[in-house]
Amino acid sequence: MVFGIGKKKRFAFSCGSVGMDCGFEVKGASSEEEILEILKIHAKNVHHMKEISDDMKNKIKQSIKKV
Repeated sequence: MVFGIGKKKRFAFSCGSVGMDCGFEVKGASSEEEILEILKIHAKNVHHMKEISDDMKNKIKQSIKKV
């Protein structure tokens, strides 16, 4: 029996997974790129970051989970 046919992968991320003291989570995103776009806005508005560094992007990508 094959499971998951026709079921799209979803992705999740939490700021705490990269060491931020923040409870923000993204759940059910359709792609890693969608998570990064959401995090650009969150980082700017909440963490006052003008941009996400390449080092932080790598940490984020490693912490994104498939759900």
